[in-house]
Amino acid sequence: ENLGVLVSSRQLNIINAQPGKAYGLNPEVAWNKGISIDQRFKLFTREASLGIDFYRNDFTNQVVVDLENAREAKFYNLQGKSFSNSFQTEINFIPVEKLDVRLAYRLFDVKTTYSNELLEKPFTARHRAFANLAYDLSGWKLDYTLNLVGTKRLPSTSNNPASYKLPDYSPSYVTMNAQVSKSVGKKKLFDFYVGGENLTNYFQKNAIISADQPFGNYFDASLVWGPVSGRLIYTGFRYTIK
Repeated sequence: ENLGVLVSSRQLNIINAQPGKAYGLNPEVAWNKGISIDQRFKLFTREASLGIDFYRNDFTNQVVVDLENAREAKFYNLQGKSFSNSFQTEINFIPVEKLDVRLAYRLFDVKTTYSNELLEKPFTARHRAFANLAYDLSGWKLDYTLNLVGTKRLPSTSNNPASYKLPDYSPSYVTMNAQVSKSVGKKKLFDFYVGGENLTNYFQKNAIISADQPFGNYFDASLVWGPVSGRLIYTGFRYTIK
């Protein structure tokens, strides 16, 4: 789960390790509660659905992975508060015949105590939004997806040299994927398709700190907060065996 810290020059440190326990730390214990509401109704004279979910998670014990010191990765049992609040809403509807629309939004509030300071969990976007359009007509299928990812708090790099420092938060960004496919043949067994991923061509530049010195004191490839590759265009075909 935390293998990413191994691709860095950080020193690994398990705090207050106790003999006889896995890695010397107590297992995680949490209390979960939540509510989910689903409602079906008519919109544009067609079937639609709305879902709303809220979940709360409180940790009474947790293995904390502390990356707030750029030279060290500390593992220790929770000393303080740790919780997550998750709110999500999703609506599905058909504005015109054969066009399915799905819209979703999620608020994710996650905080943990790091060395006596309650902070947002790193690499966790507080806001996310999603939209999907799917159109199916006469053997043609069109699918379009948009993802909006909000800012994420990044572990502190304040004790790095200026050229190796990151901002406190990553920027928000948008990615888009799309695909068009066509079924051919009497039995529609062949599908030809063309599509693209990350059409906005957004990716994290300089994702690896001190990449030119992989054995140096500041090398760190564990602070990845977004896509690391740009736009991808593809094409191909599928054959269905029945």
